[in-house]
Amino acid sequence: MKRCVFFLAVLLAAGLAFAQEGEIKTLTIDECVQIAMDRNPTVVMEEFLNKKAKWDVWLAGSRFLPNISGNIEYFHSVIGPSSQLRIDPQTGIPVPAQPFEIISWYSSAGVRATQPIFTGGYNAFNYLQSRSLKKSADFNFEDTKQITILLVKERYYNLLKTEKLLEVAQETVRSSDESYKRAQVLYEVGKAPKSDVLQAKVQVETDRLSLIEAENNFSVAQASLNHVLGFNVDTEIKVVDNLDVPEMEVSYEDAMQNALQDHPSLNKRFYDLRAARAGMFMAISNHLPSFYWYGGYTWRNKRFDQIKDFFDLDYNYYTGVQLSIPIFQGGSRIYTTSKASLDHKSSREALNQTQKDVALEVKQAYFLVQQAKRKITVTQDAIEAAEEDLRLNREKYSLGAGTMLDLIVAQVSYTTAQSDHISSLYDYKYYIARLRKAMGKLEK
Repeated sequence: MKRCVFFLAVLLAAGLAFAQEGEIKTLTIDECVQIAMDRNPTVVMEEFLNKKAKWDVWLAGSRFLPNISGNIEYFHSVIGPSSQLRIDPQTGIPVPAQPFEIISWYSSAGVRATQPIFTGGYNAFNYLQSRSLKKSADFNFEDTKQITILLVKERYYNLLKTEKLLEVAQETVRSSDESYKRAQVLYEVGKAPKSDVLQAKVQVETDRLSLIEAENNFSVAQASLNHVLGFNVDTEIKVVDNLDVPEMEVSYEDAMQNALQDHPSLNKRFYDLRAARAGMFMAISNHLPSFYWYGGYTWRNKRFDQIKDFFDLDYNYYTGVQLSIPIFQGGSRIYTTSKASLDHKSSREALNQTQKDVALEVKQAYFLVQQAKRKITVTQDAIEAAEEDLRLNREKYSLGAGTMLDLIVAQVSYTTAQSDHISSLYDYKYYIARLRKAMGKLEK
């Protein structure tokens, strides 16, 4: 009985899990962004690297602290008889130089401390470099998050766009099918030629092909959003549409100034340059002498059980200072200094190039926003005109005053106007996000 209950519980849990897996997720854009921040592999890996850079700072700081080590040793030695011979001075007879085993025991314990006093500035510049690299990692992490947020928004808006275009394609097929049926009726009563029926039939099949393409585009857009969210690509999700058109009131000059101050990749390059400068001084410090203090306390005795007298008998304590002057290390210091100098120059060029890249990114994004904003108004007017033109051509054709070709052209124009308007709406939202990303102000 208990076994049956157990299996029923397992089956129920599996059924619930299957139902949850098959459940359609309804997500807002903010929820999608948060999911990506938690699950996107690129963001997660960059977070690990950021934490690693934090521990590198602690490691660099530990170089200023003393190095303390303790040791306990027990040593047992047996030296066997020697095969070498010597002349006995009394008898004049060759005898072994060491005829017997020599057995010895040795035990010791102690502690030793070493404190760097001056290392040519190496430790100080190493710490400054690690701090700069940590800041660089912070900004790189922020840049990765903003890139991911932009990617989520791009795919979110693209999914909404393909969903709306799919609805347009479905409506277009229904409209074309109605025109085809109308042409058949008019042909049967002798008010339309056979060519109208054939033209309408061709248009229906053409629109059905467009519908298939729209369905495929919608499926791919959904899979693309799933991918960036860290979901299985076949997960069924439904996104919440927001028809509001956001305003982006910022001048080109302000957008550029914000970008040059706040863009994460630009700030990352700045700290990369500081790290490279510190690395160059680290290399130079290898040419300078180092100064250390050291001290220790040791205890030695043949018998280890006498360690109870560690502070009373058989002890030795010492202290001293050491000056180490580098003379020749096979040319490695020259190579290291030359390499560090090249790294510094390379980082400076990378900073200059990133400034140009950011400026181009802002300029492109800013004018894409302006273009998309104007396009919304134009396409809205185009929809109204195309809708009226389609209505008139339908009436004219029903009255026998128009042609099927005119009706098809009007239908295509109306579909194109609808598609262009939908694209302009979601492109505008995406371009605003792209401009905020270029300015370094893309919020979650």
